[in-house]
Amino acid sequence: MICTGYILFVNLLSLIIRRTKLVQRNETAWSTNRIVALTLGIVFTLVAIVGFLTPTENSTGVRAVFGIFDVDTIHSIIHLLFGLLGIAAAFTGYSRRFNQAFGVIYIVLALLGLIPALYFPAGAYGHDSGLFLGLIHLSVADHILHLVTGLVAAAVGFGVSDTGRVERRATI
Repeated sequence: MICTGYILFVNLLSLIIRRTKLVQRNETAWSTNRIVALTLGIVFTLVAIVGFLTPTENSTGVRAVFGIFDVDTIHSIIHLLFGLLGIAAAFTGYSRRFNQAFGVIYIVLALLGLIPALYFPAGAYGHDSGLFLGLIHLSVADHILHLVTGLVAAAVGFGVSDTGRVERRATI
C-alpha cells in the first residue's frame, strides 16, 4: 500500500516536472508596476498591523491610527487583504492588473465616501455619522488617503506599460 502510494507520487512528480519544462514563463524585471504593487502591499500590510495594535478610542471599536485615520477591525482586515494581494501580485506577474484594480476600487471608495446617505445606522454611535455601507468607520483623512493612493495606483497601472520582459524557460 505504501509502495503504491510512493509510486503514484513519483509518477505525478515526474509528470509535473516534464510539463513545467515545456511551459515558458515571462519573468518581469522590477518594473514600475511591480514596485508600486509591492510598495502598496507592504504599506497596507503594515497599516493593518498598526490598526490591529492601536488601542480602541471608545466603545464603538474605532481606533485612531496616527491620531487621524479611523480604523476598526473590519477596516484593518480589508487593509491586510489588499496588502497581501499587492505583495502576491508583485511576485506572480499580476502587478499591473493589481494597480489598475486597486486604483479603480480606491478612487470609487473615496468618491462614494463623500455621500452621507451611505453611512448608516446614523447616530447609532453618539456623534458618529455611522458606518460606511454599515461596515467600517471612515474619516475625511481616510477619504483623502484613499483618493491619493487610488490615483497613484491607477496612473501607474493604466499609464505605465511593463517593459523589460525576458523569456526564460521555467526551472524547478
